[in-house]
Amino acid sequence: VKKIGMVAGGTGITPMLQIIKAIMKNKSDKTQVSLLFANQTEEDILVRDMLESEQKANPDRLKLHYTLDRPPAGWTGFTGFITADMLRSSMPGSGDDSVVLMCGPPIMLDKAVRPNLETLGFGKAQMLAF
Repeated sequence: VKKIGMVAGGTGITPMLQIIKAIMKNKSDKTQVSLLFANQTEEDILVRDMLESEQKANPDRLKLHYTLDRPPAGWTGFTGFITADMLRSSMPGSGDDSVVLMCGPPIMLDKAVRPNLETLGFGKAQMLAF
């Protein structure tokens, strides 16, 4: 696997952060990671400073994307529930060298993430939820 997409909702960021830190710590690891992190409000974005610090230190290997249900005025990230378009622009393509990890509320995974990833060509073996 050379490309890892991650979709996290709320506290589902916890295992994603551990994986991101482990990959980024190894400078010889060229794995590309893209994270889409869904929250209600901007204030709800957990460990944002840690994520953005990792992204700043590894701009070629880590891409961050946020979506908010209730964004503040001037918000430039995604808004609303996770859609196929959001995933298309934030996740790697569905090739043999990519997987998508997901962790969050079951309704988010079952109603938004999995069906939209399937629409984008991801198979069940490429979608790992925990």
